[in-house]
Amino acid sequence: MIKTAIALRLLLSRNKSHSQSYDFDIIDSYEKIAINSNADIRKATVTNAFSGKKRSSMVTITLIVESMGFTMSDFGQLYCNISNEEITEFQEKHFK
Repeated sequence: MIKTAIALRLLLSRNKSHSQSYDFDIIDSYEKIAINSNADIRKATVTNAFSGKKRSSMVTITLIVESMGFTMSDFGQLYCNISNEEITEFQEKHFK
């Protein structure tokens, strides 16, 4: 769950940095992800996936990733490269 949250946050971070550089609308918030999804995803569902506190279904993760304009391959590459140190740091920062 934590690795998923970290990977999703890294993708969102990429979009946020691009949204400052381009004029067109880029998905750079939980609300925009929910609105842009091809299914009815609630903003709370998106927030839960990014928090790492609740388990998200693969369908939900796929919808979120695709809503941000990325592929599951992009997600998978980030997911596989997350270190134990990053996981520990995330836990210390978000689960106090």
